[in-house]
Amino acid sequence: MDVIKKLKEEVKWLTSHPQFRHFFHMPDEQYLKLQGMWMLLMRTISTEEEDVAWFGVNGVPIRYSMKEHALIYGLDCHEYSRKYLKLGSTKFVDYYFGGLKKITITDVEHKLWSMKTSCNDRLKMAVLLFLGRVIRGHAKDSRPVGPFILRIVEDLDVCRTFSWGRLTFEDAIKNIKHMMELLKGEVHPACCFPGFIIPLEIKHTI
Repeated sequence: MDVIKKLKEEVKWLTSHPQFRHFFHMPDEQYLKLQGMWMLLMRTISTEEEDVAWFGVNGVPIRYSMKEHALIYGLDCHEYSRKYLKLGSTKFVDYYFGGLKKITITDVEHKLWSMKTSCNDRLKMAVLLFLGRVIRGHAKDSRPVGPFILRIVEDLDVCRTFSWGRLTFEDAIKNIKHMMELLKGEVHPACCFPGFIIPLEIKHTI
């Protein structure tokens, strides 16, 4: 985020975005404080429901559904087309990264730094960095950016109206269930929870 915040026009676009602007109202933290989130995850209740997670805290069941996800962070959760993976195109990333077999956040950040003049392509690069690091981030910047994110930045209008809340919620539920199967009720010191974790960080304090 520090890289993007130095780019005036790109920050203007992101802070006027109906969904992404909420991220820029948050105070900067040098280090993520994840202990509370992990305490919440370790209290996940096993259920057969596929579109909701339940946590048991002090004997009280706490629901985490798309409704709570939307209320916590203000991202749109409306339905999207089943063909959403085909939105946009690879024209933009092919032009700037055509010789790479995989495109990482590090690659995107370096390319953004090299673009000295504000233009539509630099805005797309900034949005690509934001989506790849915040919306669908990984523990390490050396991990490849997903194909959907690489495609959608071609169309910035779609980036404004897309249901980022539904996408991040579905990612979160999938990762919660995968993590619980992996941990089997025990703490693993080298375990990472990928993706959009901000709502889970906030929820443990509510």
